Amino acid sequence: MKYYTYWSIADLPTNSIKSYEVFLYISIICLITWICIKRYKKNNKDYEKLILLWIIGSVFIFSTSMFAYLTYIVKDDIENRIQAILTSPKVAQVEGVISGFKRERPASQRRVVTIESFMVDSVKFSYGDAMLGRFNSFSETNSILQNGLHVRITYGKVKNQIVKIEIEN
Repeated sequence: MKYYTYWSIADLPTNSIKSYEVFLYISIICLITWICIKRYKKNNKDYEKLILLWIIGSVFIFSTSMFAYLTYIVKDDIENRIQAILTSPKVAQVEGVISGFKRERPASQRRVVTIESFMVDSVKFSYGDAMLGRFNSFSETNSILQNGLHVRITYGKVKNQIVKIEIEN
């Protein structure tokens, strides 16, 4: 059977932008701001222009240093770690049809939390959207999981934590 990946830990928001890119964007913004202040801000006797230039310059130097450090010194091996998790002996894979799908909304003090649970081949899975609340989660708003859907799920053996969901084509 052919499957396509519906959700994976590789799709998490933490994997979408690299940390060095954040410092690159901050450096560029600081450089542009520094040039604009240097060129267009009038020089007063209260040293406002000088203070702004020093502050923006300091942030620029720090962010450029961090960009260089994270780019050339620190090795970003997140992809290798994700692949190691997916192929680890601590994870198992189950293939079958979803049964016992249940969506619950227990009362919460802050808002409604959705908890979905289901079984695939006698392995019970449960997850909720309380932490991120429908942001890049596969519950409620985006969920196409339902009874009778043929899936292959990669999960952690200890607590049945879902690592990857694949749906049959």
